[in-house]
Amino acid sequence: MNKINNDELGLDRVRELVASYATTPEAKSLITQMAPKTSLNATTLLLNETAEMVEILQRGLHVPFVSSDSLKPLLQKVSKGLVLSAAELEKVADFIRVNRLLKRFLLRQAQAPILISYGTEIEILTQLEDEIYQKVEHGEVASHADHDLARLRVQVKQINADLKNSLQHLLQSKKYQAALQEKLVVEKDGHYTVPVKANYRKSFPGQVVDVSNHGGTVYMEPTKAANLIARKTQITAQISAIEWQILGMLTAEVFEQLTVIEHNLQIITELDVILARAKYARAIGGTRPDLNTSNELVLREMRHPLLANPVPLSVKIGQPQRGLIITGPNAGGKTITLKTIALSVLMTELGLFLPAEKCQIPVCDHVFSLIGDQQDIDNSLSTFSGEIVKISQIVAQAQKHSLIVLDELGSGTDPNEGSALAIAILQELQLRGCLVIATTHYSAIKDYSVKSPAFMTASMDFDLKKLTPTYKLIMNQAGESRALWIAGRSGMSDRVLKSAAKILKTGELPLAESTVTFKKTIKQASQDLHLHKGDIVFVESLNKEAIFYQKAKTAGKVVVFVEQNFVEVPLKRVRLRRQAKDLYPAGYNLDLLFIKDWQDYKLKKDLNRGSKKAWKKLDE
Repeated sequence: MNKINNDELGLDRVRELVASYATTPEAKSLITQMAPKTSLNATTLLLNETAEMVEILQRGLHVPFVSSDSLKPLLQKVSKGLVLSAAELEKVADFIRVNRLLKRFLLRQAQAPILISYGTEIEILTQLEDEIYQKVEHGEVASHADHDLARLRVQVKQINADLKNSLQHLLQSKKYQAALQEKLVVEKDGHYTVPVKANYRKSFPGQVVDVSNHGGTVYMEPTKAANLIARKTQITAQISAIEWQILGMLTAEVFEQLTVIEHNLQIITELDVILARAKYARAIGGTRPDLNTSNELVLREMRHPLLANPVPLSVKIGQPQRGLIITGPNAGGKTITLKTIALSVLMTELGLFLPAEKCQIPVCDHVFSLIGDQQDIDNSLSTFSGEIVKISQIVAQAQKHSLIVLDELGSGTDPNEGSALAIAILQELQLRGCLVIATTHYSAIKDYSVKSPAFMTASMDFDLKKLTPTYKLIMNQAGESRALWIAGRSGMSDRVLKSAAKILKTGELPLAESTVTFKKTIKQASQDLHLHKGDIVFVESLNKEAIFYQKAKTAGKVVVFVEQNFVEVPLKRVRLRRQAKDLYPAGYNLDLLFIKDWQDYKLKKDLNRGSKKAWKKLDE
């Protein structure tokens, strides 16, 4: 099992990229959660699947596939005994049709035996597909699905025509011209009405449905129209009953084949995952990696998959050396090199092709990484302490087929002790047979890598003429950290740089004392932190700003107001940001800063001043 914490290598982002090439939601979800395989056979199978699908795409063939809509919610409805709508049944039929087309397509791919095996597992449900398509059209039950349904729909159509003619005739009739406020039909709550002058309401044949705001107009439904609508409502109810019966019958047939459909969905999802891997391989110009179980890693012109314009990486690690120590300047590409190497292994174990000219990848049972600042404020751990906690876990779990990438191992503490500890850790890991790749600035670690037959050295290239890093890895070379160059580029004074260069060259320490004198002694500032109510402070343990309230009863602690709550925190973790006297005018009521519920505060204030509205609200 691979140990990847906080995705410091970027594997989650790679999975998201691959998932974007999937069609179905089920496949997208599966890809983002997929764990790297840790056996030769499993990884080989994944790569074979990808290779077969890549070859199909390279031949310009179109793989029949389902829409991007998820079928799972529909199948869940069926399993719960709910009736599917006509549109939902049509989606089921579409899925079954694609199953049939995809099976036929895969069985024709003579050069893709694995994909053929997927195709043979797909079960065809032609009868169910035909049954749904015969009785459902364009998202509704087809009229030819039932004789009575067709007859009743014809009647509804005729009623609609009669209703329209009746209303038009009434509007054009001279008999009712004086009674009409306007010549138009207005629908009111399902009733077809005409606007009639209020004083004609008794002489107009119909029923009042609504009255205008001013009362001068009444909306009346003509008697004939009311009779037609009543008849239409009756027939519509009969139509709904027949449609419901047909939908229920079709849903029952889907329920009978639910196990088969769910099995097909699983196969379709797996094929979509393979197709997404193949599309990603084509998009990045990927190459199939060669696998081995002898801990040999060879990358030729490997590009980091998440960078826009990465510098290609070429590296070779294996027999007899199991370790690689990379040196070079800051911002020279050491960390990216570590991530690229680790990602090449993890991507391979996901069945992905690599953006490289050629690559040999060891199948690893674990991939461990130690990259970036390991500081843990919540647990009061420094960078070095956080690093040691994690490296201790790595050492405890590392095995023969483990890949371990370590960035600036041993930093954050005394250089001599840090170097000694780092060398001991590297020695322990290589003795276990692990592949170990580490970056360092420490000379002692560089010397160890040069002298140890188990390690190779490499350096990030540096253009001395242009005084810029090239981000290229040079094998079998121990590089310099270029600290003086970086300091010079950062604006460090020439005198300091010359002094540092002399120290490096001679090893002599500058011991001259300062001749600067002061006229008077400045009193040392008090180390006590004086806080006042309303001061804005930063609380390190919360990593947030808060408002100081008062000292706590517990010694060495204070009470702060943050996110509408009073919290007790250690004083030593509090830093003053802004004083209340600079934020609020003189006489300002600072208690207003610590109100948890403003509505409750306003109600109490209104009650105190005798507000009748407030007392009424309280009674309610």
